Amino acid sequence: MSGSELIPWLPFPLAPVSNGEWSPPPPSHKQKQVMRILDEEADKRAKKLGLSRRDFLRTAAGTATAYMVMNQVHGLANAGDSSVLPVTLEQTQDPDAAAGLFEAEYFVMDVQLHHVDLDVFGGLTGLAGLRFLEGNLPPEQRLQNLSQANMIKEVWVDSETAVGVISGVPDGVPMGPEVMAQTRDMVNELSGSNRALSQAMIDPLKPAANILSIESMERQVKELGAVAVKTYTGNGEGQVAGWFLDDEEIAYPMFEEVERLGLSMINVHKGFPLQFGMDDSFVSARDIPKASKDWPRLNFVAYHSGYFPNEGGNSEFIEVLKQVRGQGNVYAEIGSTFATTFLAAPDRAAALIGAMAKEIGYDHIIWGTDSIWWGSPQFQINALKNLQISTQMQEQFGYPELTDQAKAQILGLNAARLYRVDVNETRNAIEADGIVKIREELGGMDDSRTNFVYGPKTRREFLQYLARANA
Repeated sequence: MSGSELIPWLPFPLAPVSNGEWSPPPPSHKQKQVMRILDEEADKRAKKLGLSRRDFLRTAAGTATAYMVMNQVHGLANAGDSSVLPVTLEQTQDPDAAAGLFEAEYFVMDVQLHHVDLDVFGGLTGLAGLRFLEGNLPPEQRLQNLSQANMIKEVWVDSETAVGVISGVPDGVPMGPEVMAQTRDMVNELSGSNRALSQAMIDPLKPAANILSIESMERQVKELGAVAVKTYTGNGEGQVAGWFLDDEEIAYPMFEEVERLGLSMINVHKGFPLQFGMDDSFVSARDIPKASKDWPRLNFVAYHSGYFPNEGGNSEFIEVLKQVRGQGNVYAEIGSTFATTFLAAPDRAAALIGAMAKEIGYDHIIWGTDSIWWGSPQFQINALKNLQISTQMQEQFGYPELTDQAKAQILGLNAARLYRVDVNETRNAIEADGIVKIREELGGMDDSRTNFVYGPKTRREFLQYLARANA
């Protein structure tokens, strides 16, 4: 079953997908086992229901079967106090019974969304390499899958995401400040309600005339409507390999401008080294304690939760959280980190969430998915809905229980508080907005969702992306 991870109708990707900023590790032996066994189990269940394997895997029972197989391969219980991803045999066989797994309703606010600006970067046909599932199509057509329109469909039409934040990227490639604001406006005009926000992308190393410089922040805020700042400490300039949040000469002038303009959020990429050859120390979280203490009116949100694949996870970040415990202005965003750990093993995702909540509380963990690269974020929403921190983990490690309220905080309430989004007002506006009508016309998000993924899934694909996108 090599390559089965590429089948677009799987319930979710089963192995890591990169957002183009870091090289994805190869599927582990256990992930390959999950792919093989899921293929066999789905075939059996599909025949009993008179469905094709493809149609079965698109049902809730298909997802439940994937959960059961993951538990089996990783030696996890399907039920009881030790279960982290509970599922019953009936749910793997009966789509109606399985639907109960996903009935819980939460306000979902995703703070990490990306796409490609085809007007500016559409000529970089190498970016089409991000979409490997349709390799028979010409690059121009494949690039459309990375567009504003497709991201809107994948995120807002095909998932429960209520509000999304268009997030910045290094050097403004492949999406700059202008198009971030345009995408936000496109979403809001289409819906007729405020369903999208955008960030200012700032690089303090850039010269004043650059579109990402500190000097550009005023325009990005006052003219483009940015409501937070996104920055990358691992992004160098010239002979400077990177910088740190606690560098008083480089970072603090940026913080001064943030406060002057009335913003309060510094979103910073931590973990997931951006490219080969870079100094990983620049994306470590060790610079957060001093910066966050020196600037108590600013909220520092560590994107990716300081996670390093195959290098101890986010253990360094946990130590940082211990240093800032009780301080109140340091947050953990889990885009790509949650999906990566969940696919590695569900108990790793539970440990990721539990370890951070132990130090800073569930009210300081922020939902993000790194979509469009992961495709529709619904599989990640469903995974968190069903995840538990087992009684064993609570007793052994002191992790707090992952209650419904904790999930509600993570999935949206925390981000809504930081971004000053009125949850009740937004919910009322969404009930009959344009995006909901589009979803209904398409038969509902479960029918219209493709389950495609768009980012590199192997080191080779990642290198091809870097080489072509930088050509």
